[in-house]
Amino acid sequence: MKIFILQFEKKKKMEEGLLLVNDDFVILRKKDVFSYDGLTAVKSFSHSVSDKIKVEWVIITIIISGEAECTINGKNYRVQARDIIMSLPNYVLERRGETKNLSVNCLCISRSLFQKSISFSSYNWDVVSFLMAHPVLSLTDMEYTCLSLYYSLVSVKIGDKDKMGYKESMRCLLKSFMCELYGVIGRYISVGSVDYSQGNNLFKGFLDILTSVYPKPRSVSFYAEKLNVTSKYLSSVCKATCGDTASVLIHKAVTKDIADLLSYSNKSIKEIMVELDFPSLSFFGKYVKKHFGVGPKEYRSRHLS
Repeated sequence: MKIFILQFEKKKKMEEGLLLVNDDFVILRKKDVFSYDGLTAVKSFSHSVSDKIKVEWVIITIIISGEAECTINGKNYRVQARDIIMSLPNYVLERRGETKNLSVNCLCISRSLFQKSISFSSYNWDVVSFLMAHPVLSLTDMEYTCLSLYYSLVSVKIGDKDKMGYKESMRCLLKSFMCELYGVIGRYISVGSVDYSQGNNLFKGFLDILTSVYPKPRSVSFYAEKLNVTSKYLSSVCKATCGDTASVLIHKAVTKDIADLLSYSNKSIKEIMVELDFPSLSFFGKYVKKHFGVGPKEYRSRHLS
């Protein structure tokens, strides 16, 4: 799991250097930041092209005070106190003009962790689609207070690594933070309110099937037949819509089920193998090692430790 915390105030000099908390959580200081007039991006999850920054992680930015003008994916925005910016992977950010006493808090989440923290569903695709069109939202007083408190709690807990249950606590905290964000976005959209093309509707149908069946079939053909399309066409639509093929999305959903059962259930590895409809323990072990880098027994042991 990778979560980065970044605090930046334009006129306040920050401590130089990087404080490595552990392999999962890092606090980044000014030395590790590209900055110009208050617009910042961290080297480890973005790269700069002239005055532009291409984001490779999910960056959630809360404006504490001040104002700034920026361009996100070619569209101009003016942000001010109590605005929130949701920058998704592959977004291109660019400075416009001068900032005025800008102060922000940023929570930076790796693509893989963000995908794990949200479930596969058509509603979540509604949310992501909405954010693609509306990356800047204004917060109510209550939303600003709640999200700021979550940010402060993450900032404090991130260094509390020696406590038992630290990783699980951080996962739950991130999940709660994401639920609070969903509440913010829910003020702007309702389920099904996003206008979809034929391809997007097919993609939504695929996600609905993927989240409704259990155990999840691992063959693309199962879902393609349900949707009355070819496997090749379904995969091409998924790739064009979200960047992943149908097969990749299926395996992500299956591995999430595996991770949950290995981490949070008392079932034996054989029972999990049977429940998820794998043909044998050997096949299940190879599948887990392929996707997690270790076998099921070692994965469970590492998580519990």
